[in-house]
Amino acid sequence: MINYNFIFPGQGSQFVGMSRDILISDRSKTLFNETSDLIGYDLLDICLNGPEDLLIKTKNTQPSVFTLSILIDQILKESNIFPTAVAGHSLGEYAALVSSNVLTFRDALKLIILRCNEMEKANNSNDGTMAAVLNASKNDISQIISLAKGVLVVANYNTKSQVVISGDTSEVNSAIDNFKSLSKKIKCIKLKVSGAYHSPLMEFARDALSNAINSLNFNNAEIPIYQNIDAKPYQSAKKIKENLILQLESPVKWNETILNMETKTKNFIESGPGKVLIGMNRRISSEICSYEANSISKINSIC
Repeated sequence: MINYNFIFPGQGSQFVGMSRDILISDRSKTLFNETSDLIGYDLLDICLNGPEDLLIKTKNTQPSVFTLSILIDQILKESNIFPTAVAGHSLGEYAALVSSNVLTFRDALKLIILRCNEMEKANNSNDGTMAAVLNASKNDISQIISLAKGVLVVANYNTKSQVVISGDTSEVNSAIDNFKSLSKKIKCIKLKVSGAYHSPLMEFARDALSNAINSLNFNNAEIPIYQNIDAKPYQSAKKIKENLILQLESPVKWNETILNMETKTKNFIESGPGKVLIGMNRRISSEICSYEANSISKINSIC
């Protein structure tokens, strides 16, 4: 029997018509009906038909990526493909919690809806943004961040050669200019986001999300979940709760997460739309074997 790590993508993996053959199934309608009941409108129709400017709104992106990720997770398990460990990138950590039976689908979805609302409030209280930085050394990154007078932090350590910075819009813009001046090899890409996620600017969202997390019943994880906060495996419900609260304002240590998971098995399945995480895997380790699961045919090819 082959062992697999399941990894779950975050915001940014969505697109109109994603995983269409999965979304038009009866199983999909059942799960998306539950999501639509909680958010108050037909999310499945937005996923299938758009428009894109509606799908990319955080309040739609996060529950749609989460619901599809869990749908794929269920199909994989029904096909006798089970994870030995799980991890999720930012939002994807909530799907990992459901996959490992820490949270129910409904409870995780409630947290995600609250997370969206509170993050939007935080965004309205601050002028923040994010940018991907490619090919900068650790010293380069430290040097540029040290120049900031306001909020500027590393939000995601995605691969050895890619990080995402987050903070005040003015500081991110200055950092982009400074990186470009530092070396022609360094590339910066401004992200299409409405806030400075995984930074201290999310402090405004902390209390409401923390209270909601603490009010829910978390089970011990049935399999290890590698959490964003420190890239280590956890199964204790108490520790998982604590780490999930910290995740909101802390960097996603994804590169380290994948390297740690690789020591258990080199086989990874991305359970969600697209193949963003598979692309990162290729840049993290040449020894990893990654599988897409974003269509029925891709899932059947794993079987």
